[in-house]
Amino acid sequence: MEQNLNNIENSCGVAPEGISYFDPGNDPNFVFANDPNFIKVTLYDSEGNIAIMNSWFECAHYVNGGWSNAQILNYQGDRIMFLFASLFAVISSVYYFSNIRKKYVKK
Repeated sequence: MEQNLNNIENSCGVAPEGISYFDPGNDPNFVFANDPNFIKVTLYDSEGNIAIMNSWFECAHYVNGGWSNAQILNYQGDRIMFLFASLFAVISSVYYFSNIRKKYVKK
């Protein structure tokens, strides 16, 4: 719990007085109370989802669930591969058609 407390303090700040963390579990009826004095924090998960926290308790719960205030950038290899393949296709087409054109211009 000490490690989680350090992660919580790094992401959410120090717990306000009178608030201690307990795990609400997966209770679908649990509602996080909005704290108007809490400065909103944006957290990210490993899939790139974003959640904005409105209270320290909510933030602590998400951090315990694996969320972080450090945005994780996903590698977009498929886009890079598509761009390189498209660029290769355009360059090879220009080269091919310029060689054909040179053959017919000489005649």
